[in-house]
Amino acid sequence: MNPSNPFFRTTGYLVLLAVLIPALDHISAEEEAPQWPWTPLVEPEVPPVTTSEQVGNPIDAFVLSKLVSKGLTPAPPASPQALLRRLQFGLVGLPPSPQEMKSFVADPSEEAYIQHIEKLLDDEGYGERWGRHWLDLVRYADTRGGAIDYPRPHIWRYRDYVIRAFNQDRPYDRFIREQLAGDAFKYGDEGRIGLAFLHLWVPVERTEPQLSRRDFLTDVVGVTGSVFLGVTLECARCHDHKYDPIPTSDYYRMEAFFAPLEVGPQKLPFGQYEKPIQNQDTWEKQKQTWLTLLDKRKEWQDQKLKSYRERLRKRYRPAATAELKDLVAEDGSRDLPTAMDEGILFTPEEVATYRNIKRQTARFANPNHRDYFEPTAYLAKDSSLKNDVATYVLSGGSYKLREDAVEPGFLSAVTGSSEPVDLTGLPGTRRRLLADWIAGPDNPLMARVMVNRIWQYHFGKGLIATSSDFGVNGSGGIYRDLIDWLAVQFRRSGYSIKDMHRLILSSNVYRQSMIHPQAAEFDEIDSKNEYLWVRSPIRHEAEVIRDCVLSVSGSLNREMGGPPFFPEVDDELMQRAPTWWQPSEPEQRHRRTIYMLQSRSLQLPFLKVFNGANIDESCPVRDVTTVTPQVFALFNSQFMQQQSKEFANRITRESGSDSSQQITYAYQLAYQRSPTPEELDSCLKFLERDEQFPATTARIESKFDHTAGPTGSLTDLCLVLLNSNEFLYLQ
Repeated sequence: MNPSNPFFRTTGYLVLLAVLIPALDHISAEEEAPQWPWTPLVEPEVPPVTTSEQVGNPIDAFVLSKLVSKGLTPAPPASPQALLRRLQFGLVGLPPSPQEMKSFVADPSEEAYIQHIEKLLDDEGYGERWGRHWLDLVRYADTRGGAIDYPRPHIWRYRDYVIRAFNQDRPYDRFIREQLAGDAFKYGDEGRIGLAFLHLWVPVERTEPQLSRRDFLTDVVGVTGSVFLGVTLECARCHDHKYDPIPTSDYYRMEAFFAPLEVGPQKLPFGQYEKPIQNQDTWEKQKQTWLTLLDKRKEWQDQKLKSYRERLRKRYRPAATAELKDLVAEDGSRDLPTAMDEGILFTPEEVATYRNIKRQTARFANPNHRDYFEPTAYLAKDSSLKNDVATYVLSGGSYKLREDAVEPGFLSAVTGSSEPVDLTGLPGTRRRLLADWIAGPDNPLMARVMVNRIWQYHFGKGLIATSSDFGVNGSGGIYRDLIDWLAVQFRRSGYSIKDMHRLILSSNVYRQSMIHPQAAEFDEIDSKNEYLWVRSPIRHEAEVIRDCVLSVSGSLNREMGGPPFFPEVDDELMQRAPTWWQPSEPEQRHRRTIYMLQSRSLQLPFLKVFNGANIDESCPVRDVTTVTPQVFALFNSQFMQQQSKEFANRITRESGSDSSQQITYAYQLAYQRSPTPEELDSCLKFLERDEQFPATTARIESKFDHTAGPTGSLTDLCLVLLNSNEFLYLQ
């Protein structure tokens, strides 16, 4: 036979096709079958393990089975000191006291360990710590962002609502329903406050109202998908998702639930759990302080504008000819904007002040914001009066290129159906159906995503590292069976987040040490520690660092709730801050960082340099970088200088004048341990410099404005302790 003969070539092609067509059908069938995480949630069997002494609970069995398959073994348990710090910072974000550490180390029993977990879960600081994680996801801010950065003066009620929800262990399925459709369920006014979730988008200035509406809907759909479902829905807005089974029609079917949505501030009475009701005296005091500030600001503004107008009159009146008469009003105000633009009569500083005053009509210092402390919240409703509620697939995402009309519907990759939902006789908003589906037991994504987030915040990395993207383009993961097992337990617990803490924290994998005797060998097998054979270090987030500094120095104000405080910023930044920025009194500035004003246009440098959340968009995972500006923030900033002095004052006040006792107490407060003999000796020599180098000490005190109290050396020692890795990292 001649292979070059056309007959044989044709016959060969036919034979090849006969072999390939069935194979292609098989591949197509496999591709059409749902893949994880779209598959139904089924509880996997706990893997059998032979080393039962290493299994604290089933979590360890899942981990050990993978370790054994790779020839790895887990690290030994962490020290009691490291473990308590891990618990404290993980659950409440504050260091344990020396007394708490002493008690914890003295009783190493499992019962004492569990009791301490319960104590921390009951601490109000738990909601502040875990509420911050949620605020990262929903891109919480007290301002809208953009060039003008309008305030959202009542959005703090949502922040307090989130903190309460975590402290009360509100079932996660209800937490979802409140934020998507709190106006449709019988959760009362407390549940309606959660609707502010729909209001946290960052508006973009648009000339066409249709584009602004498109921006809003795109944002709401995208954040709903990433936060609750762990999928990138927005990738299917212009075309079918390139990686995940989400057709464009599914994106718009999800958008159709929000088509009639309108959001905005409305009057809503304060509830029994809110600060104005629970602490009326403090509330009234802060309210009066705010009103006094506005009055002073208004008086200052009026005086400035009056002086500018007077100067304008004096400039033009001597030459008031017929041509100039129409340019100047009786009070000189008509031509003031023109004069400011000319920049001749007024200095650049005066021009900048004038423009800031005009912009303050949109700022917190606007006298119209006297209702800042009034019972107003950001709510939502459905209305067909202003918006076209019909939804269409938009070609390329352009509102001008409508294709097929679609009705509200769920993700077909989960339900297996592209049929629309039945809106007949629906009580209230159509968002109720969406909230019920997302929070319901038939949706496998919600529980998987949330247990992975809880794991992430305890270990520094989720079992799926891209915790808001479980799709093909995400990070993937080797512990999908563990995620499913945790998700089933989560559902079985009634979606109790605190129960998930109890489960994870009681595992041995959580209690592992950072030190492994075979670290060098195992690092070659699994350098990224994906199999969890050792504990990875975790650096504190920016807010925890600041809160910890205040706690150690004894300055922390644990007052909860209410409008945010304005922080004090360094002189250089203050020069660029708008004139409405008025730092709160020191007592308020010493509250936990979660209560600090979250301005999208002026982020506190201390938070920014330590990888604070990007509050312009959802932040599922914070970056961790080590850069030079962090040194300046920790060592040179006014805040750290002040708190180092307060730290030294506290040590002198509570431990006496003996240098050894002062150093020991400083270590116990900062690191929750006593210094080693070498550390004690080194610190003693450092403190002796006051006597050896009085001129140098005087120069340091002058530079950092150390006033009467502890010596400059003790203050500087405190500053050094607050700058160490041991202070910034968990072991």
